[in-house]
Amino acid sequence: MGHETGREPWEIERSQWLQRVRELEQRERELLQQLRTQENLNSKILDALPMDIFMEDAEGRTIYANQATYKRNRLTEEELLGRTLYDFFPYEVAERFRRENLEVWRTGRLITSEGTSLVGGDEIYLYTGKTLICPDEQTGEKLLLGFALDITDRVLAEKSLRESEERFRKLVDQAADSFFLMDGSGQFLDVNRQACLSLGYTEEELLTMQAGQISSFPAGELLRLHERVVEEGTIQLEDEFRRKDGTRLPVDIRLGLVQVGDKQMVLALCRDMTERKKAAEKIEHMAYHDALTGLPNRWFVHKRVMECTAGKKGQVKPLAVVMFDLDHFKVINDSLGHKAGDRLLQQVAERLRRELAFADTIARLGGDEFLLLVPGVDTEEEALRAGRSVTELLKEPFELSGQKISVTASVGIALYPRDGGTMDSLVRSADIAMYRSKELGRNACRLFAPSMKDEAKERLRMEVLLREAIVEKQLVLHYQPKLDLRSGRVYGVEALVRWNSPEQGLVYPDAFISIAEETGLIVPMGEWIVREACRQCREWLDAGLGPLTVSVNLSARQFAKADLGRKIAAILGETGLPPNLLELELTESTVMGNPEEAARMLQSLKELGVCISIDDFGTGFSSLSYLTRFPIDTLKIDKSFISRLEEEQANGAIAAGIVSLAHSLHLKVVAEGVETQRQLDFLAAKGCDAVQGFHISRGLDPCALEAFLQQR
Repeated sequence: MGHETGREPWEIERSQWLQRVRELEQRERELLQQLRTQENLNSKILDALPMDIFMEDAEGRTIYANQATYKRNRLTEEELLGRTLYDFFPYEVAERFRRENLEVWRTGRLITSEGTSLVGGDEIYLYTGKTLICPDEQTGEKLLLGFALDITDRVLAEKSLRESEERFRKLVDQAADSFFLMDGSGQFLDVNRQACLSLGYTEEELLTMQAGQISSFPAGELLRLHERVVEEGTIQLEDEFRRKDGTRLPVDIRLGLVQVGDKQMVLALCRDMTERKKAAEKIEHMAYHDALTGLPNRWFVHKRVMECTAGKKGQVKPLAVVMFDLDHFKVINDSLGHKAGDRLLQQVAERLRRELAFADTIARLGGDEFLLLVPGVDTEEEALRAGRSVTELLKEPFELSGQKISVTASVGIALYPRDGGTMDSLVRSADIAMYRSKELGRNACRLFAPSMKDEAKERLRMEVLLREAIVEKQLVLHYQPKLDLRSGRVYGVEALVRWNSPEQGLVYPDAFISIAEETGLIVPMGEWIVREACRQCREWLDAGLGPLTVSVNLSARQFAKADLGRKIAAILGETGLPPNLLELELTESTVMGNPEEAARMLQSLKELGVCISIDDFGTGFSSLSYLTRFPIDTLKIDKSFISRLEEEQANGAIAAGIVSLAHSLHLKVVAEGVETQRQLDFLAAKGCDAVQGFHISRGLDPCALEAFLQQR
C-alpha cells in the first residue's frame, strides 16, 4: 500500500540513499579539492624554500624533489625522478651520499652532515644537510627524506672574514708601532707583537697588566686622559714607558675610541720615539758643536755664558773668557794643504780636552780660533794662569803626515763683569787682547785693558788705510847697501818697504807689517815689492850701476803659496832681470815651520837661478841636519847679536861661530845691524863676508842710492 506521497517506501528509501551518495560524493570532491589545494600550497611552499628537499625509496630512487633541487642540480623532473644518485653524480660522490643514506636506513636516526657536492657534475658547492626516515601516510611505506642547504656563500663569507681578520692581525703584529686595546680602567684586553717586543713582556703578561704599570703618568692623570678621549674622540701625547728591564721607552701616543660589540674601548697607537729623539739630539748637538773638532761652537758659548753668569739679583758670578788662535796657521794651511790644517785643529782640540780639565767649556769659534770659559776666576793672576796653560800645552810639537809641526798661540783674556756684560762684549774684549798679544810678538798672553779698544780702533783704521795704500800705489821702496868686506865695494842692496802716507808722511814697516800679515795683505804687498825691486835693479843695470844684487824679504804667507815659484819666474820674465841678481830672504822660523815642504819649495826657487838667504839666523832653533839639506847661499847674522858685540862676549862668540859654521857649509855670511866701526872691525877679523847697517848707510830712495854709489 502506498504512502500518502504516492511513492512506495522503497522508492523513498532509494531516493534518500541516492541523496546521501550525492552528498558524500560532493564532500569527497570538496575534500579532494581541499587536498589538492593543500598539496599545491605545500608544493609551492616546498618549491619556494631556498633548500633542496627530496625523497628516496628504499632502493635509493628519487620519488620527489622540490624546485630548488632541480635548479641546484640543473636537472629536469624526468631526469631526476625514478633515478638514483649514481645516475647524475660521479661515482665517488654518489657512493659517499649512499653510505650516509644507508646509515640513516640502518639506524632510523636523524643524521646531520656537511660537505661538498657538485652542480651539473662539475661545479663544487658547500652544503649542510639533514636526513631522516618517514613513512608514506598513504601507503605506510618508509621513505628517506632529505634536506640540503647551500652554504657556499656563507662559508665563503666566513672564510673571507677569517682571512681578513688574519690579514689584519698580521698587519697589526707586523706593524712597527705598538697597539694596546684597553677598557675604561686601563686594563689591557689585546696587544700586538710589537708591544711585546718593545716592552720586553710576553702577550700573556701584558694582558694581566694595566696602563698605569707601564706609563709614567700617575693614576689620576690617566683617568683624566680617558675622560678627554671620551670627550674629544682622539688625543695625542708623549710619554716614557717603563720596560720590563727597567729602561725607558720614549713614545708618541694617539688615543682613540673603538666600539667592540656593545662596549666602548680605548685603542692606543704608540710609536717608538727613540730614533727620533736621537735624531733631535743629534741635530741639537750639530747646532751647538763644531763639525770638525766636536767642540762646542759659538752658539753653545753664547748659551753657556748666560748660564754661567746667571745669578740671583745683585749676585755676580765671575767668569774668565780665554780666547786664542794659532800663530801663522794660514802658513800651515797654504803649505801643507787644508786637510793637514784640519788635522792639526783636531789634534789641538783633543789636547785641549785632555789637558784643560779646569775649563768649563772649550770651544772652537771658527777657523783657528778657540775659546775657554773658566767660571769663578775673579783675579788677573788666575786668569793669566789659565791663559798660560794654553801656551804651555802647545809647546810639544804636533805630528802631521810624519812631520813634527811646532805651533804657538796668541792668547787674549777678558773678565766678567769687568770687561763686558754679554757674550758678544766679552768675546770682543778677549779678541782685542788676543791681537795685542800678536802685536807684541805672538806666543804670548794678554789681559784686556780699556786702552786696547782705542788701539783696536786705530788698528782697524790702519788696515783700511793700508788697503787704500796698496790700491793707490802709496808704497815705495828704499834700498840699504850691502858692503863686501874684502873688496870694500857695495855689491848689493836690500829692498825695504815704506808707506808714503798722505796723512802721516813716510811710515816705516814696524807700524804696518804686522797688520798686513794678519789680514793677508802681505801677499799682494810682497808680490809688488818683488816686482818693483826687480824693475828698479834692471833699471840700474841698464844705467851702468852695478851689477847689484837686490834682496827681498819673503813673508811666511808668501812662502807657503804653492804658486810662488811661478810668480817669481813671471816677474823675472817681465822685468828682464837676470835671476842671479835676485836674492830671496826668508826667516829661520819660516823655513823651519815645515822643513820638508820648505826644502821642496826652496829647491824649486833655486832652479830658477835666484839666490836664497836665511835671515835672522841664530834666533830660532834650526836643526843643522836640515840646514845642510836646504839649497841656500847665504846666512844673515841677526842684528840682536851684532848690537851687543861690544858689551857681551857671548854674542861675539855666537857671531864668530855662525861665520865658521857658514863657511864650513860653503855659505856666504852677511851681518846686519852694523852700527859702529868696532862692530865692523870685529866681523872683518872673524872672516864675515859682508855687512849692512846704519854704519854703512840707512835705507835710501833710488835717487839717493844712486848718489851714494857714485860717491863711493
